Amino acid sequence: MIHTEPSAQPSTMDTAAFLKHIESAFRRIFSDGIDLMRYLPEDKWLALKQAGLLLPFLDKKHGGRKGSQFEIQEVLRIAGHYGVPVTLRTGIEGALVLQPLQEFGDEAQVAQGLDMVFKGEGGGLGVTEPETSGAAIAREMQSYYEYTDEQTIYVNAAKYWQGNSQSDFLLVAAKERKNGKLAKVINLLLVPKQYIRYEALTSEGLRAVRYAVNRIDAEMPAAAVMKLSQSDAAGLRAFQNIFIRSRLQLVGMTHGIMEYILENLDRYVRNDIKFVDYERREIQRRHQVSEILYRYVCHSVSPVAPVAHQLMEANIVKTLATEYTYAAAQMLQKLLGAKGFERGHTASNIAIDIRPFTIFEGPNDMLYAEIYDQFVRATAEEKEAGIKLDKNQTLLDRLQTDARFAAVARDYTLPEDIRSFLQEHTLTDACALQKVFIGKIIARLFVFVQAEHEDTAAFLLNDIRKDILDCRYCG
Repeated sequence: MIHTEPSAQPSTMDTAAFLKHIESAFRRIFSDGIDLMRYLPEDKWLALKQAGLLLPFLDKKHGGRKGSQFEIQEVLRIAGHYGVPVTLRTGIEGALVLQPLQEFGDEAQVAQGLDMVFKGEGGGLGVTEPETSGAAIAREMQSYYEYTDEQTIYVNAAKYWQGNSQSDFLLVAAKERKNGKLAKVINLLLVPKQYIRYEALTSEGLRAVRYAVNRIDAEMPAAAVMKLSQSDAAGLRAFQNIFIRSRLQLVGMTHGIMEYILENLDRYVRNDIKFVDYERREIQRRHQVSEILYRYVCHSVSPVAPVAHQLMEANIVKTLATEYTYAAAQMLQKLLGAKGFERGHTASNIAIDIRPFTIFEGPNDMLYAEIYDQFVRATAEEKEAGIKLDKNQTLLDRLQTDARFAAVARDYTLPEDIRSFLQEHTLTDACALQKVFIGKIIARLFVFVQAEHEDTAAFLLNDIRKDILDCRYCG
């Protein structure tokens, strides 16, 4: 239960008091420790939710807090100090359940979903499928529903590797089938657990988050259908918007985990060995990059406005946040020697549990190639203004005229060798493999132009130079 007086309910506290309250709730609820090698106890998870953990994801009209991207990022960051699965579960129920439930559900669906989230074991989002988990969602998805009468639908779906897979309900992505043909547009179905069969998966990491293959082969009330849009194109954009927002918000999780890494670095690692000190600085530099990404999302993303125009930025946040946090976790594990490989040790848990973040919601290498494609195409704003990109212009020309970079850039000077590389390439001359490495360069440049400190800028330039060597080698 919430341990506050009626006059100081979490929904009405100011931001500072609310975040202090959440930190206190974590300390109290996990005062006897937490075993990240088994599923998070439901009573503790429910107590966190009842203390207000998910309120920043919840609209004020449903009893939540006034929309604040900072508060969303902060609760994810705070949860990260208790391990990867804790912040991941916060993100799943907040970004992948509550936000789409409120955006696309009708009044009855929202009420049903919120009741299961805040009084039971909550829910998850079922999207990827066992046979096509890495394929394009809209084209390859085979899960479907069809109306048997006005009040009833038949659902046939198989979903794979979604967190909270054995909770009270899943929001299931599926297409409508009519006359034996699947529509292009994807909708969501609110499916209670009684309609779902579970085949538990044994994962290498993230033991504290239950994963499974979920199968649905049943008739259920048609009231379960949550239509994203009547238009195929608008429906696909709405569906993609869920994941663009999730990728942007993911840095709250990784930033908290990065801080957790630094805490354990100070706790376990000696300071008087030169190479250890070097590795410590390398972790701290990655933390500095994480701070820039975190600040960008807090200041440049709205929890109540569409984020489709921020696809490139979302992919940059997701790739760099996960890449640098995973690298920092590996360094911590190495510095602890054999201790870092003990089952259940903090450093071992972080390194194993954070690795899937580089794969989930799009493998990073695939997203780097997409960053390249998004960079060399005209943005929606440019198209609306009638601006057409000259495909013969160089990457440097594009960098200097791209409003997405100009909107966040501080005063910066690119070294001549990096300028020279960007001038060597036009917007159309990269092969599929080069797109990955140039995408990495573009991503790091997006952070570099925001860097306040010379040390952070130098670290990013060093990584950019490595990417340039890789690009030239593969070419």
